[in-house]
Amino acid sequence: MKDAKNVLNGVATVVFDLDGTLYNKRGLAQRMVSRLWWCLPLLAAERLARRNMHYVQYASEDEFFGAFFMVMSRGHWWGPNTAAQWYHMIYLPTMTRMIRRYHHARPQALELIAECRQKGIKMAIYSDYGAVTEKLEALGIDSGQFDLLVSAPQLGALKPSEPCARQVLELLGAKPETTLFVGDRDEKDGASAKMVGAKYINIEKL
Repeated sequence: MKDAKNVLNGVATVVFDLDGTLYNKRGLAQRMVSRLWWCLPLLAAERLARRNMHYVQYASEDEFFGAFFMVMSRGHWWGPNTAAQWYHMIYLPTMTRMIRRYHHARPQALELIAECRQKGIKMAIYSDYGAVTEKLEALGIDSGQFDLLVSAPQLGALKPSEPCARQVLELLGAKPETTLFVGDRDEKDGASAKMVGAKYINIEKL
């Protein structure tokens, strides 16, 4: 890994993405399909709804998920309530189990987290999904070392969202010019950092 000290020069706050950043999610989609083969239409609807909801901002988590599950239900036999139950009670728990069983925390992510802790740098997890605490536990990462655990839907949107990214900074009391976003998708995590004038690095480059 690049010298973490150089990466963190002038940085007071680090905002980590979770899925794909703290662990390599290669193979996760295939495992989800294999495990949830009996509800493939719901899996496909979730993917489509996620694509259709980009760049749409809502005032709250409830409003976001209300719209999200409505989009998931269009043209299907299930309704928003069924979609919500499936997402929260089957989809996210299954993802967490697959992470626990098949995936491991990236060494470079663990090293960067340790360096932040040593330097007293504030840290946050800013995920595009939910079950943040559960996924950290599945990876063997102590959630208590972070100053903020939040998902974009909790703030009313999906990444990239300028209002959501600004809320993350506000919740941390952080300044954009001394904040580093760490992610695995330049078009999501990198764009989020750019929207608020923060620094960004792709975990694959560490």
